[in-house]
Parts: sequence; structure tokens; C-alpha cells
Amino acid sequence: MGLFKAYDVRGIVPTELNAETAFRIGFGFATHLKEDAESPLVVLGVDARPTSPWLAAFMADGLKAGGARVDYIGYCSTPMLYWAVAGRDGEFAGGAMITASHNPAKYNGIKFCREQAIPISLDTGLREIEEAMSGAPAAPQAAQSVLNVAQFDSARMPGVPDMATPLGVSPLLFKGYTQHVLRFARRMPEGLRVALDTANGMGGIYLPLLRSLGLKVHAINTACDGTFPNHEANPSKLENLAPLTELLKREKCSLGVAFDGDGDRAVFIDETGAPVGQDMITALLAREFLTREKGGEVLYDLRSSRAVAEVVTENGGRAIRERVGHSYMKATMRKVGCVFGGELAGHYYFRDNFYADSAIIAVLEVLNALGLRQEPLSALVKPLKRYWQSGEVNFRTDKEAAFKAVSEAFKDGKQDMLDGITVQFDDWWFNLRGSNTEPLVRLNLEANTRELLGEKFGKLRAILGDPAE
Repeated sequence: MGLFKAYDVRGIVPTELNAETAFRIGFGFATHLKEDAESPLVVLGVDARPTSPWLAAFMADGLKAGGARVDYIGYCSTPMLYWAVAGRDGEFAGGAMITASHNPAKYNGIKFCREQAIPISLDTGLREIEEAMSGAPAAPQAAQSVLNVAQFDSARMPGVPDMATPLGVSPLLFKGYTQHVLRFARRMPEGLRVALDTANGMGGIYLPLLRSLGLKVHAINTACDGTFPNHEANPSKLENLAPLTELLKREKCSLGVAFDGDGDRAVFIDETGAPVGQDMITALLAREFLTREKGGEVLYDLRSSRAVAEVVTENGGRAIRERVGHSYMKATMRKVGCVFGGELAGHYYFRDNFYADSAIIAVLEVLNALGLRQEPLSALVKPLKRYWQSGEVNFRTDKEAAFKAVSEAFKDGKQDMLDGITVQFDDWWFNLRGSNTEPLVRLNLEANTRELLGEKFGKLRAILGDPAE
């Protein structure tokens, strides 16, 4: 797959993403934004990967060569960048975050947004940015842009020149973002013991904020280190939750939270150490939002349990189903005016956060629910666990052939092609979709009983082959 994915740019440094490419992408982004502004002002931020400031300097050069102005904010989480773009109405034409999210350290990438943190995807501008790269002048041999954030030298990566990583978050940026986020703290359970694993990613910057709320926070892997020395910064993999579970049990915590590499996703474990499905968190928070805003709309991605729509309807709201991907979720949220939305990957979207996703706001809303309900997390989600789920299972197979085969095999079910293929029956359903970042198809299956789940999974496995490791 190419450097330009469905929602962002991502590749291995320096073979796929390097100084010249970053310069040309910056030029393409500036060219794209100039369709709406003569001299667009762009926010540029970086995560803690050793290559991020190096790439940012060349991207800044490209942006300037394309006629844009650059406001470099340095070391930040992706939600902080969204806030920086959207928080000052109309000042910024867009933003670019140098990050590869949860991917290993050899990767890096760029996430883009336009004014008001509106995402740019392949369908809404990334293709145009890629096409505009061809008009870029030659990249300089050495970056010309000076990134004015305090820095320190970091380890050299093979094939990449000496680089620097930002030492700390801009104090003014952090103060403003903290003030924004704290607006969501309504009913904190004071003294609650919380276990936190930031996986050496950008979630470590949220620690002061959480400790300011009277919580007893026990945290591991908090140093922002984009080499990810302890484990992958991908909380969707169960093996990456093991250190958090151990910490939670050792410190007798009531809640565990794991962040991803750029701090925009959160995964939760309950007081027993059991992971809580991200769609169960969507259902839980939907219920809480609808107690405050009767009749509101809640968005969920089509991989989520049927329980999500049921809970929304039971609480007087309107449930809206959408395809997977933050650009699609945000566009529908903004169009409809949804108060809240959630994705199975652990992205949670908030109307009052410019319709953007934020891991730390999701944490605060879960804490609000714990403080208000005065029940442990396991008790809050128990009535929401109504069905048996396979979880997301990956298969290496031809996507189009797989869609055709399962469509024919289950033609007696209700089918739609909103995102891959979804087939629904009264007592079970499944969605099969192609990955937007890897050569895989992903299966999610849900059934009324464990036995039915096993039976139907077996039938699909017979068509798709053995799951990928």
C-alpha cells in the first residue's frame, strides 16, 4: 500500500517517508489550502518519535515554499493539535500532526485537518495534496526552518541524520488545552485510584491534569519516548494491556486506562482487571450524555454491538450508524449535530470538542459516570453486555473475492455495503471490511449466544481461511 492511506500519511522512515517527501507533502498541503486562503496559517505539531522534529522541519520548509505560514507548537498529542487549530476561530487554515499513532518506532506519518479541526481524508483532500506534490521545487539539503521549541539530542536512527526531540510542551499551549478539557470534569470521584499506562506515548502529558482532580493516579511508561521501549503503543492488542492489569491489581485501583501513541485513543479496564469493550464505553457514555441532553443524536461505527443502538433508543436518543474512520465519523457528527460518538477502535468524539476525538475527555466522562452513579465500572457496563462478540479478527485474503463469497453464502440475510459488507439476521450479524492501512480483511461477528457465535464464526472461517497472526 502507498504512503497516502485513507485517513493520513504513514510509512517507514527513511525508505518511505523522508526529508524530501516531507518537504513535498508540505508544499502539496499549502497548495491545497491556498484554494481557500491566499496565505494560509498552518499549525504544525509533533509526537515523541525521534524522527518527528526532523520531518517537521522539512515539512515546514515545504509549507513555506508553497505560500503558507507555519505556527510550530512542538510536542503535543493529536487532540491538542486539533484544539490549537479550532480553538481560535478562523485564525488557522489547517493543521498537520507528525505522528504514526500506534505504529512501531520505525514508522512515522502525518495527520491533516483544515479549519475547525475538520479532518482531511483521501476523499476530502489527501488525493489533491498528493497530486500537488509534483509541483514542488527541489527540497533543500538541510532544513531551513528553525523550530522554536526547547529541544534535546536523541538517539540516532539508522539512515537518518542527527535529530532532536522536543523537551516539553509549550506552557501556554498546555495551559489553554487544560482549561478546555477541564470543562468536561463534572462529577469526579475524589480519591479514586486510577491505573494509567501511557505506553511512552503522548498520553504522558495528561498526568498533571488527572492528578489535579483529586485522583490517586498510579502510572507506568510515562516518559514520552517514541522508541517505545516497553511495549507497542497500541492498546487494542490485549497483550499490551498486561502491564496495566498488573499495575491495577497491585495498587488496588478502581479503573485502568491505556493510551495509544499520539494520545487520541483510550482503552479501559474495570476494577477486576477485565478489558471493557470500546463499544460498551460508547453505550455507557451515550447513556450519560442522554441524561443531560434528552433526544440527542449519538453516532456509532458499524462494528459496534447492537447494544449501542438499543441503549441510545432506550434513553430517548437517536442512534446513527456510520462507516469506520474518523473522517467519516466527524463529518456525520458535524452534519447532524451529534452530541457524542464512539468507534470500536477507542476513538470518542464530542460535539463540544469541535466534533473531534479526545482520549482525555473520554477518560473524564467515564470518571463523571463513576462519580455520579457511585458504582464500579464492571457494574455500570454489565447491563450493556447483551450479546457474544468475536472481537475484530484479521484474515489475509483477497478482499473482493472474500466479499463475493460471503455475500453468496449468506444471501438469505439482510445485506448492506456501507463499509465492506454487513449481513444481519435476527439472532446474529457480522461485518467484513478491508483494512485501510494493511492488506487484510477484518471480521466482527456478534450473536445472541456463545454457541451460535462459535457456529457462525466457524462457517465464516471456512470461507476466509485461518486468521492472520
